[in-house]
Amino acid sequence: MHCIIQGVKIIDPTSPYHLSVKSIRIHNGVIAEIADLINNSDAQVYDYTGNSVSPGWMDMMAAFGDPGHEYKETITTGVAAAATGGFTAVGLMPNTEPALHSKSEIAYIVNKSKPSIVAIHPYGAITHNREGKELTEIYDMHHAGAVAFTDADVAIRDAGIMLRSLQYVKPFKGVIINIPNDHKIVGNANVNEGVMSVQLGMYGIPDVLEELMVIRDIKLAEYADSHVHLGVISSAKSLPHIREAKKRGIKVTAGVAAYQLFFDESMLFDYDTRLKVNPPLRSKDDVGALIEGLADGTIDVICSYHLPHENDAKDVEFEYAAFGMESLEASFAAACKAIDGKLTITEMVEKMAINPRNILQLPIPSIKENNKAELTIFNENTAWDFNESDIRSRSHNTAFIGKSLKGKPLAIVNNNQLKQL
Repeated sequence: MHCIIQGVKIIDPTSPYHLSVKSIRIHNGVIAEIADLINNSDAQVYDYTGNSVSPGWMDMMAAFGDPGHEYKETITTGVAAAATGGFTAVGLMPNTEPALHSKSEIAYIVNKSKPSIVAIHPYGAITHNREGKELTEIYDMHHAGAVAFTDADVAIRDAGIMLRSLQYVKPFKGVIINIPNDHKIVGNANVNEGVMSVQLGMYGIPDVLEELMVIRDIKLAEYADSHVHLGVISSAKSLPHIREAKKRGIKVTAGVAAYQLFFDESMLFDYDTRLKVNPPLRSKDDVGALIEGLADGTIDVICSYHLPHENDAKDVEFEYAAFGMESLEASFAAACKAIDGKLTITEMVEKMAINPRNILQLPIPSIKENNKAELTIFNENTAWDFNESDIRSRSHNTAFIGKSLKGKPLAIVNNNQLKQL
C-alpha cells in the first residue's frame, strides 16, 4: 500500500506533530513522511481535510464467540464490528467454549487473527472454565501471547485466587483484570437497587457490592505489589477508593463502558432487555460521577464491553434475559455524545488509544516517521443517528439503534491496509 492521507489534524500527545494539521504518506505499512503538503504521483490520495487522525483506538473489553459460541459472534464479524467502530486493536475476553484457559486456545486466537486489519490481543482466563475454582497456567499463556488475565464477565469472588493470580503475573509485570460486581450475592437480581428497581418490581443489585470488591482488589494489589485493572466501573462509590489508591502509588487502573455513560437506569422503564447489563445501569448521579472520574484521571479507559448475544437470549422476559450489549460500532460516538465536551479530544484519545496499550504493555503506534502506520481517522463533531444498518456484529442486541450520537470514525489504517468506513 502506498497512500497519502491529506489535511488531517494529528491528535497524539506522544507525537511531535500533536495538534498540527499535516499530510501523512504511508508506504508498505510504515509512515514514510509527515509534512504540510506531500506530492507523490505514485501514491493514492485520500483527502480528509477538516478531520482528525490519532493512533489507532484499542478496545480493552470485547467478547467474540470463537471458539464455541460462533452463533453469537465470529472473529470475522467481531473484527468487522470493531473496524466500523474505529478500532485497530481489541483485547479479547476469554468467555468462549472452551474458555481461553490454556496455551492452545491462546495460540488458536493468535494464529486465526493474524492477517486482520484489527489486531486481536487475547486475554487468558484466570481459572479453568472461568469457574473460580482452580488457577490456570498463567505463565504458559503469557508466553503463548496472552496480554492480560481475567475471567471476563465472571467476577473473581475468591480472595485467595485473586491474590495468587496477582502474584503470578508480577514477575513479568502482567495485569489482572476484574469486573468488580458480584451480583450473585443477591441471587436473581437484574437492575440497580434503587427507586427504579422498586418501580419495576425487581430485585436490585446494590452498588455496595461493587464498592466492596473494589476495596478488596485494591488491598490485594497493594499487598502483592502487582497491577489490577478494574475493567468496568459503574458506581460513584467506587471512585474515591480508586482515587486514593492512585495517590498512594498502588498499581490500580480502571475502565468504564461507553454505554454506562450514555444510558442510565431511568431508561429501563419499558423493560428493554437490550439494556440489561452487568454491572447494571446506575443512576444519573452515578453517570455524572463517572464522567468526572474520567476528567480527573481516576478512570483511565473508555471501553465498549461488547457482549453480543443471539436473539433468543434477549427476546424473553427481562428476568430471564442474558446480561450484555453489542456495542463496538457505537462506543466512540456514544462516549462523545455523553461526555459532551467535558473531556478534550486529546483526553478522549488517551482513554481509547494510549492508556489501554500502556496498561497492557503494548507499543503505542505514535504518529511519527518510520513508525508502523496504525491510525484512526475521525471527526469528533459529526452528528448522526445509529441505525440497524450500521451494525456489523453477528448479534443485534444493542440499545443504540435509533439514538442520536456525536463523533464518527471515518477510516482505519493497520497492517498495510486502509479501510474507509
